[in-house]
Amino acid sequence: MKERFKSFKQLSAKQKLQFIWDYYKIHIIVAAVLICAIFSIFKTVKNSSSADLYIAYVNIVVDDKLTNALEDNSSLSIGSYRDLLITEDPSGDNLEYAYTSSMKLMSTISAGKLDVIIGDSYAMSYAHNAEYLVNMEDYILKNDSSLLDKFKPLFLVDETGIPYAINISELAPFRDAGYTSSVYLGILDTNKGETSVLKLLSALQ
Repeated sequence: MKERFKSFKQLSAKQKLQFIWDYYKIHIIVAAVLICAIFSIFKTVKNSSSADLYIAYVNIVVDDKLTNALEDNSSLSIGSYRDLLITEDPSGDNLEYAYTSSMKLMSTISAGKLDVIIGDSYAMSYAHNAEYLVNMEDYILKNDSSLLDKFKPLFLVDETGIPYAINISELAPFRDAGYTSSVYLGILDTNKGETSVLKLLSALQ
C-alpha cells in the first residue's frame, strides 16, 4: 500500500487523473448517475408540486401536444416524467441512462409522486413484475364499475390471467400520436389519487 501511494505521488497530474479513472471508473459513473437522478427528481417534483396527477412515460416519446390534450380532456393538472428508459439488456451506450431512469422511477414511487405509468409492453411488464401496479379489473370495479365495459377488452394480462394494464393505443389522444407499437397504461399500487386517475381514464376516448 505504501509503495503504491509513493508511486502515485510520483505521477504527473495527467497520470494521476488517468490512474483514478482506471481504478475508480465504475464508482465515478454510479455516483454521477445518482447525482443526476436526484437532481432530476427534485427539479421535476418542484416544478409539478401542485399537480393533481403524476404520470411517468416509459420507453415512449411524448410531446407537449399529447400531454396538453390529456390535461385539457381530463381537466387535470398533470405532472409528467418524460423520456424514461427501461430496457431488458441495455447496451453500453444507454446503460447509465437506463439505470438513471430506473432509479428515478423507484424514487418517485417511494416519494408518493407517481400515480400512473404509460409505456410500451416491456415497461408495463417491468412495473408489474416489480409489483408496482394494481389489478386493473379490481381497481375499476372498486372505484367506478361503469368503466369496466369500456376497458375490459383492452386489458393486458399476465400468464395467470391478472389484468395489470390497459391498451390505450386506439384511444384519443394516443390514437393520433403516430405510435408504431402498442401503448399501455398502468395504475400504481400506491396510488392515493383515485378521483384524478378515474378522471383521466374517463377522458380517454
